[in-house]
Amino acid sequence: MKEHVDSMSPAQSALLEKYAHLLRHGFRGAYVHGLDAKGRMIVPSAFRPALGDKFYICMTPDLRAIAIYPAQEWELYYCSLLELLEKDMRMERVVNLFTKYTYDECECDAQGRVLLPQKLRARFLSDTRDVEVSGAGSHIRVMRADEAEKEYEQVSADIPDVLAFEAEIAAKHGD
Repeated sequence: MKEHVDSMSPAQSALLEKYAHLLRHGFRGAYVHGLDAKGRMIVPSAFRPALGDKFYICMTPDLRAIAIYPAQEWELYYCSLLELLEKDMRMERVVNLFTKYTYDECECDAQGRVLLPQKLRARFLSDTRDVEVSGAGSHIRVMRADEAEKEYEQVSADIPDVLAFEAEIAAKHGD
């Protein structure tokens, strides 16, 4: 690994350093799991070590799905919302909504299942039994499996050429 770092440009090394935490502890991948009759879902075994023993269950930042955050990641995100609230009181509604749907001290049972709070299940999963459990970098995202497929199709329709889109953003910001 050391020889790779030595052969990198300073910009590449800085980029790796900036995102080192997510590279080592981030959530990646997608799995389809079922909810049992009690609303429990298996947390993929690949996600459990980074999640920790106690974690938060809340809404995703875009308010469109369920999020499961390691404690430190949730605290950092929540503090960033509070910082925005100090700058603009209109954020109070977002902070209040986010807080209303946040459950702390959550944990997996011995079988690796977590009980998703009923209020979040009702808001985001309705009566579905199949959910997509996917990595979203700093957190785990849980949504209806059929909605996840629609989301993929929508992104593909909105951004048909991802490489051109990336190049456009890089050029716009001088990267």
